[in-house]
Amino acid sequence: MEHQKIKELLEGQQVEGCYARKDSSLRETRKGGQYIRLTLGDASGSIAANAWSKTEDKYIDIAEQYQDIANVEVLKVRGVVESYQGTLQVKIIRLRPAEEGEADLSELIVQTPCEVDQLTLELQQYIAGVEDPDYSALLHLFFDDEEFLKRFQGAPAARGNHHAYAGGLLEHTISLLKICEQYCKLTPQLNRDLLITGAIFHDLGKVEEMQAGVTIEYTDEGSLMGHLIQGVLMIEDRLASLLDFPREKRALIYHLILSHHGRYEYGSPVLPKTPEALALHHIDNLDAKVYAANSMIANDTNLGSNWTERSWMLETNIYKG
Repeated sequence: MEHQKIKELLEGQQVEGCYARKDSSLRETRKGGQYIRLTLGDASGSIAANAWSKTEDKYIDIAEQYQDIANVEVLKVRGVVESYQGTLQVKIIRLRPAEEGEADLSELIVQTPCEVDQLTLELQQYIAGVEDPDYSALLHLFFDDEEFLKRFQGAPAARGNHHAYAGGLLEHTISLLKICEQYCKLTPQLNRDLLITGAIFHDLGKVEEMQAGVTIEYTDEGSLMGHLIQGVLMIEDRLASLLDFPREKRALIYHLILSHHGRYEYGSPVLPKTPEALALHHIDNLDAKVYAANSMIANDTNLGSNWTERSWMLETNIYKG
């Protein structure tokens, strides 16, 4: 059976196939019963789904079923597409873990729509354009390593908010570099080499923090430390081979990484305290949030409204026009 892409589902359509379990939770109904709330995904998008205790002509133990699927990456689903408050969702009739070989993972794994080879070439051009010998040596220490480069190429930029797919980190990084380049022309007081190096390294730790497959999951170390600390530790480890690397330059790079979230409550242990750190924070924030807004518009299933649902990241809903 041909895979039914989530982005192409229509109200009233019967659905049967394998989908990634992006999220799931056991919830309580108004009458005290239980149901499973899911987010199903494939390479084309995602959709909410509900599994109830009464399905077709029989009742099931919904809590037991939740335990069966709570840690499963791929689910076999049968259901029907419904509209709830103008938004499409799937009412699940049958639900179980997919069996080995039952799903075509290429239909489920989300990847950057950009050409990875072209993005990599652009990254290498930016690295080649860094004139400061110390920053240049540090960049080459990472990106001349083919094993590391491959991991960087395949890493996501986030688990859900923006560029949340394989290759997303590389795509997001190139976007930042393009903005940084233009902003340095507008503001020549900025240290271009420092800002470019910081933009390349700002989310370095995400290579260690997350794993991208059918779903994006945090590693144990990623959950315990977070990518800001992991990025600094990754650089500190490789700097062992650059014994004469200036302490001030090391501190400036670490500051760009540690401060780029911009606020304590967003995870930065320090606030931006250099012009380059301020620039990087706002450029990163700009790219992430505009991407998130455009993604909300593109993936919104409520065709009867000019507005998307509210985003906790953006703290508002977005006008679709």
